[in-house]
Amino acid sequence: MDIRFLTTFVEVVKTRHFGKAAENLYLTQSAVSARIKQLEEYFHTTLFVRHRNSIQLTPAGERLLPFAEQLSATLQQAKQELQREAGEYLVCGAGQLNNEIWMPELLRQIHEAFPEWAIKAEVLPSEQISRQLHDRSVDIAFSSEPLKSEEFTGQLLKAMPLGLFSINQAEVDTGPEQFVSIDWGSKARDELLTRFAEYRDAKFTTNSLRLALATLQQEGGVAVLPVGLDWSQWGLENVRCIDHFTHAQCKLYMYYMKSVRRTIVPEVVSVVSQHFTQEV
Repeated sequence: MDIRFLTTFVEVVKTRHFGKAAENLYLTQSAVSARIKQLEEYFHTTLFVRHRNSIQLTPAGERLLPFAEQLSATLQQAKQELQREAGEYLVCGAGQLNNEIWMPELLRQIHEAFPEWAIKAEVLPSEQISRQLHDRSVDIAFSSEPLKSEEFTGQLLKAMPLGLFSINQAEVDTGPEQFVSIDWGSKARDELLTRFAEYRDAKFTTNSLRLALATLQQEGGVAVLPVGLDWSQWGLENVRCIDHFTHAQCKLYMYYMKSVRRTIVPEVVSVVSQHFTQEV
Protein backbone atom coordinates (compact mmCIF):
# COMPACT_ATOMS: atom_id res chain seq x y z
CA MET A 1 0.00 0.00 0.00
CA ASP A 2 1.23 3.49 -0.85
CA ILE A 3 1.85 5.52 2.33
CA ARG A 4 0.44 8.57 0.54
CA PHE A 5 -3.00 6.96 0.74
CA LEU A 6 -2.87 7.42 4.52
CA THR A 7 -1.81 11.05 4.09
CA THR A 8 -4.83 11.53 1.82
CA PHE A 9 -7.05 9.86 4.41
CA VAL A 10 -5.78 12.26 7.11
CA GLU A 11 -6.43 15.26 4.86
CA VAL A 12 -10.01 14.16 4.14
CA VAL A 13 -10.59 13.78 7.88
CA LYS A 14 -9.16 17.25 8.47
CA THR A 15 -11.27 18.97 5.78
CA ARG A 16 -14.31 16.68 5.88
CA HIS A 17 -14.56 17.33 2.16
CA PHE A 18 -13.10 15.40 -0.79
CA GLY A 19 -12.88 18.49 -2.98
CA LYS A 20 -11.05 20.59 -0.38
CA ALA A 21 -8.70 17.70 0.40
CA ALA A 22 -7.95 17.37 -3.30
CA GLU A 23 -7.22 21.10 -3.55
CA ASN A 24 -4.88 21.03 -0.52
CA LEU A 25 -3.02 17.99 -1.87
CA TYR A 26 -2.93 19.30 -5.46
CA LEU A 27 -4.79 16.24 -6.71
CA THR A 28 -8.01 15.77 -8.61
CA GLN A 29 -11.09 14.88 -6.59
CA SER A 30 -11.32 11.59 -8.46
CA ALA A 31 -7.74 10.75 -7.39
CA VAL A 32 -8.62 11.39 -3.75
CA SER A 33 -11.73 9.22 -4.04
CA ALA A 34 -9.69 6.45 -5.67
CA ARG A 35 -7.11 6.51 -2.88
CA ILE A 36 -9.78 6.27 -0.18
CA LYS A 37 -11.46 3.43 -2.05
CA GLN A 38 -8.16 1.52 -2.23
CA LEU A 39 -7.63 2.07 1.49
CA GLU A 40 -11.07 0.68 2.20
CA GLU A 41 -10.36 -2.32 0.00
CA TYR A 42 -7.01 -2.87 1.73
CA PHE A 43 -8.58 -2.83 5.22
CA HIS A 44 -11.81 -4.56 4.08
CA THR A 45 -13.95 -1.92 5.73
CA THR A 46 -15.73 1.38 5.17
CA LEU A 47 -13.87 4.43 6.50
CA PHE A 48 -16.35 7.23 5.78
CA VAL A 49 -20.08 7.69 5.81
CA ARG A 50 -20.81 10.06 2.97
CA HIS A 51 -23.69 12.50 3.48
CA ARG A 52 -24.78 15.17 1.07
CA ASN A 53 -23.12 18.06 2.88
CA SER A 54 -20.65 16.32 5.15
CA ILE A 55 -18.37 13.34 5.54
CA GLN A 56 -18.21 11.46 8.84
CA LEU A 57 -15.78 8.79 10.02
CA THR A 58 -17.08 5.31 10.65
CA PRO A 59 -15.95 3.53 13.84
CA ALA A 60 -13.30 1.78 11.72
CA GLY A 61 -12.13 5.14 10.40
CA GLU A 62 -11.88 6.50 13.95
CA ARG A 63 -9.65 3.57 14.92
CA LEU A 64 -7.45 4.00 11.85
CA LEU A 65 -6.96 7.75 12.26
CA PRO A 66 -4.28 7.82 15.03
CA PHE A 67 -2.20 5.20 13.19
CA ALA A 68 -2.48 7.11 9.92
CA GLU A 69 -1.46 10.37 11.60
CA GLN A 70 1.51 8.71 13.29
CA LEU A 71 2.72 7.03 10.11
CA SER A 72 2.36 10.22 8.07
CA ALA A 73 4.27 12.22 10.68
CA THR A 74 7.00 9.58 10.90
CA LEU A 75 7.40 9.54 7.13
CA GLN A 76 7.73 13.34 7.04
CA GLN A 77 10.32 13.28 9.83
CA ALA A 78 12.31 10.59 8.03
CA LYS A 79 12.27 12.60 4.82
CA GLN A 80 13.52 15.71 6.61
CA GLU A 81 16.23 13.78 8.45
CA LEU A 82 17.57 12.25 5.24
CA GLN A 83 17.63 15.68 3.63
CA ARG A 84 19.58 17.10 6.58
CA GLU A 85 22.14 14.30 6.36
CA ALA A 86 22.63 15.05 2.68
CA GLY A 87 24.12 18.41 3.66
CA GLU A 88 23.06 22.00 3.96
CA TYR A 89 21.42 23.14 0.77
CA LEU A 90 18.60 25.34 -0.38
CA VAL A 91 16.22 24.42 -3.20
CA CYS A 92 14.86 27.24 -5.37
CA GLY A 93 12.25 26.62 -8.04
CA ALA A 94 11.10 28.86 -10.87
CA GLY A 95 9.14 28.71 -14.08
CA GLN A 96 10.99 28.72 -17.38
CA LEU A 97 10.75 32.45 -18.13
CA ASN A 98 11.54 33.59 -14.59
CA ASN A 99 14.45 31.17 -14.53
CA GLU A 100 15.94 32.70 -17.66
CA ILE A 101 15.32 36.35 -16.78
CA TRP A 102 15.86 36.56 -13.03
CA MET A 103 17.49 33.42 -11.60
CA PRO A 104 21.13 34.03 -12.60
CA GLU A 105 21.19 37.31 -10.66
CA LEU A 106 19.12 35.88 -7.80
CA LEU A 107 21.45 32.90 -7.39
CA ARG A 108 24.49 35.18 -7.46
CA GLN A 109 23.01 37.28 -4.66
CA ILE A 110 22.25 34.19 -2.57
CA HIS A 111 25.71 32.67 -3.12
CA GLU A 112 27.41 35.90 -2.08
CA ALA A 113 25.33 36.19 1.09
CA PHE A 114 25.52 32.48 2.05
CA PRO A 115 28.72 31.01 0.57
CA GLU A 116 28.63 27.99 2.91
CA TRP A 117 25.30 26.80 1.52
CA ALA A 118 24.83 24.74 -1.62
CA ILE A 119 22.02 25.94 -3.87
CA LYS A 120 19.89 23.67 -6.01
CA ALA A 121 17.87 25.39 -8.75
CA GLU A 122 14.88 23.66 -10.35
CA VAL A 123 13.07 24.72 -13.52
CA LEU A 124 9.43 23.81 -12.96
CA PRO A 125 6.27 23.78 -15.07
CA SER A 126 3.95 26.47 -13.74
CA GLU A 127 1.35 23.91 -12.62
CA GLN A 128 3.94 22.15 -10.40
CA ILE A 129 5.30 25.18 -8.54
CA SER A 130 2.58 25.21 -5.86
CA ARG A 131 2.66 21.45 -5.44
CA GLN A 132 6.42 21.20 -4.95
CA LEU A 133 6.45 24.16 -2.58
CA HIS A 134 3.63 22.55 -0.60
CA ASP A 135 5.45 19.19 -0.59
CA ARG A 136 8.61 20.98 0.58
CA SER A 137 10.52 19.70 -2.43
CA VAL A 138 11.24 23.40 -3.00
CA ASP A 139 12.13 25.89 -0.25
CA ILE A 140 11.56 29.12 -2.19
CA ALA A 141 9.57 29.42 -5.39
CA PHE A 142 9.57 32.20 -7.96
CA SER A 143 6.40 32.44 -10.01
CA SER A 144 5.04 34.71 -12.72
CA GLU A 145 1.52 34.25 -11.32
CA PRO A 146 0.18 34.68 -7.75
CA LEU A 147 -0.11 31.38 -5.85
CA LYS A 148 -3.25 30.80 -3.78
CA SER A 149 -2.62 29.00 -0.52
CA GLU A 150 -3.06 30.02 3.11
CA GLU A 151 0.14 28.11 3.87
CA PHE A 152 2.32 30.34 1.68
CA THR A 153 3.91 33.69 2.38
CA GLY A 154 4.58 35.65 -0.78
CA GLN A 155 5.41 39.01 -2.25
CA LEU A 156 5.66 40.70 -5.62
CA LEU A 157 9.32 41.45 -6.34
CA LYS A 158 9.20 42.90 -9.84
CA ALA A 159 6.67 43.97 -12.45
CA MET A 160 7.79 45.03 -15.91
CA PRO A 161 5.43 46.22 -18.65
CA LEU A 162 5.23 44.19 -21.83
CA GLY A 163 5.35 45.52 -25.34
CA LEU A 164 5.35 44.37 -28.94
CA PHE A 165 8.86 44.51 -30.41
CA SER A 166 10.37 44.27 -33.86
CA ILE A 167 13.75 42.50 -33.87
CA ASN A 168 16.46 42.50 -36.54
CA GLN A 169 14.25 43.94 -39.27
CA ALA A 170 15.52 46.65 -41.61
CA GLU A 171 11.91 47.78 -41.97
CA VAL A 172 9.23 46.99 -39.43
CA ASP A 173 7.14 44.12 -40.78
CA THR A 174 4.29 43.24 -38.42
CA GLY A 175 2.70 40.50 -40.52
CA PRO A 176 1.48 37.41 -38.61
CA GLU A 177 4.04 35.24 -40.42
CA GLN A 178 6.73 37.20 -38.55
CA PHE A 179 5.27 36.58 -35.08
CA VAL A 180 7.18 34.54 -32.46
CA SER A 181 4.89 33.73 -29.52
CA ILE A 182 6.27 33.60 -25.97
CA ASP A 183 4.00 32.38 -23.17
CA TRP A 184 3.68 35.37 -20.83
CA GLY A 185 0.34 34.16 -19.51
CA SER A 186 -3.33 34.52 -20.37
CA LYS A 187 -3.58 38.24 -19.61
CA ALA A 188 -0.79 39.09 -22.05
CA ARG A 189 -2.27 36.85 -24.73
CA ASP A 190 -5.74 38.36 -24.29
CA GLU A 191 -4.41 41.91 -24.61
CA LEU A 192 -2.29 41.00 -27.62
CA LEU A 193 -5.20 39.41 -29.49
CA THR A 194 -7.55 42.27 -28.59
CA ARG A 195 -5.19 44.75 -30.20
CA PHE A 196 -3.56 42.54 -32.85
CA ALA A 197 -6.03 39.78 -33.74
CA GLU A 198 -3.84 38.72 -36.67
CA TYR A 199 -1.33 37.24 -34.21
CA ARG A 200 -3.64 34.39 -33.25
CA ASP A 201 -1.28 32.10 -35.13
CA ALA A 202 2.50 32.27 -34.81
CA LYS A 203 5.36 30.84 -36.83
CA PHE A 204 6.97 29.66 -33.57
CA THR A 205 5.58 29.24 -30.04
CA THR A 206 7.65 28.59 -26.91
CA ASN A 207 7.82 29.15 -23.15
CA SER A 208 11.58 29.77 -23.40
CA LEU A 209 12.78 33.33 -23.88
CA ARG A 210 16.22 32.17 -25.00
CA LEU A 211 14.81 29.93 -27.74
CA ALA A 212 12.54 32.73 -28.93
CA LEU A 213 15.39 35.25 -29.02
CA ALA A 214 17.64 32.82 -30.87
CA THR A 215 14.99 32.50 -33.57
CA LEU A 216 14.47 36.26 -33.71
CA GLN A 217 18.21 36.89 -33.90
CA GLN A 218 18.59 34.56 -36.86
CA GLU A 219 15.38 35.24 -38.75
CA GLY A 220 14.07 38.55 -37.45
CA GLY A 221 10.44 39.04 -36.55
CA VAL A 222 8.11 40.44 -33.93
CA ALA A 223 7.47 39.26 -30.36
CA VAL A 224 6.02 40.34 -27.04
CA LEU A 225 8.91 41.18 -24.68
CA PRO A 226 9.45 43.01 -21.36
CA VAL A 227 10.03 46.73 -21.68
CA GLY A 228 13.22 47.82 -19.92
CA LEU A 229 15.57 44.87 -20.33
CA ASP A 230 19.01 45.54 -21.81
CA TRP A 231 18.68 43.52 -24.99
CA SER A 232 22.34 43.97 -25.92
CA GLN A 233 23.14 41.59 -23.05
CA TRP A 234 20.96 39.01 -24.80
CA GLY A 235 22.82 39.40 -28.08
CA LEU A 236 20.08 41.38 -29.82
CA GLU A 237 20.50 44.45 -31.97
CA ASN A 238 18.04 46.57 -33.90
CA VAL A 239 15.28 46.13 -31.32
CA ARG A 240 12.34 48.50 -31.65
CA CYS A 241 9.27 48.78 -29.46
CA ILE A 242 6.20 48.98 -31.71
CA ASP A 243 3.52 49.18 -29.03
CA HIS A 244 3.26 49.19 -25.22
CA PHE A 245 0.70 46.98 -23.50
CA THR A 246 -1.71 48.71 -21.14
CA HIS A 247 -2.32 46.03 -18.51
CA ALA A 248 -0.22 42.89 -19.11
CA GLN A 249 3.09 42.70 -17.29
CA CYS A 250 6.00 40.36 -16.75
CA LYS A 251 5.86 39.69 -13.00
CA LEU A 252 8.10 37.98 -10.48
CA TYR A 253 6.57 36.68 -7.25
CA MET A 254 8.49 34.99 -4.42
CA TYR A 255 6.80 32.39 -2.19
CA TYR A 256 7.76 30.14 0.70
CA MET A 257 5.92 28.11 3.33
CA LYS A 258 4.85 29.97 6.46
CA SER A 259 6.11 26.99 8.45
CA VAL A 260 9.67 26.86 7.15
CA ARG A 261 11.80 23.72 7.24
CA ARG A 262 15.20 25.37 6.83
CA THR A 263 16.07 28.24 9.16
CA ILE A 264 17.99 29.91 6.34
CA VAL A 265 14.83 30.56 4.31
CA PRO A 266 13.76 33.83 6.05
CA GLU A 267 17.33 35.12 5.72
CA VAL A 268 17.41 34.35 2.00
CA VAL A 269 14.00 35.97 1.56
CA SER A 270 15.34 39.11 3.27
CA VAL A 271 18.40 39.24 0.99
CA VAL A 272 16.33 38.79 -2.16
CA SER A 273 13.72 41.35 -1.07
CA GLN A 274 16.40 43.89 -0.25
CA HIS A 275 18.05 43.41 -3.64
CA PHE A 276 14.85 44.20 -5.51
CA THR A 277 14.04 47.11 -3.18
CA GLN A 278 17.41 48.65 -3.99
CA GLU A 279 16.69 48.30 -7.72
CA VAL A 280 13.53 50.42 -7.51
